[in-house]
Amino acid sequence: MRTYEGLIITPIAGAAGTKDESANFESLVKKHGGNVLSRNDLGKRFLGYTVKKTKEAYVTGYDFELSPEKVEPLFKDLRLSENVLKFMITLKSLEKKPRLKRKNKLSSPVEAKG
Repeated sequence: MRTYEGLIITPIAGAAGTKDESANFESLVKKHGGNVLSRNDLGKRFLGYTVKKTKEAYVTGYDFELSPEKVEPLFKDLRLSENVLKFMITLKSLEKKPRLKRKNKLSSPVEAKG
């Protein structure tokens, strides 16, 4: 399983609507064999442009684990969901290994001739 980050934008339908959508996303992840690690409610935000005749929406961020082959079916289910205006799912960055320093090809300084 890999760790992913997801950002879900849902229309404003009252506080209960937002909770329903977060439960819906969590159930979709579990349906595809994943596990939700954390949820970060970013609240009501003005959108940069109109999406499906909506200028304001709720934004929620998620960290979850899912098998790579199950990501595309999750995308399909989110596209078919009526209460999701936009979404973005990205692979969470893995631990970065320190880069090795390369040695210069020239071990001594170059002297100008002339």
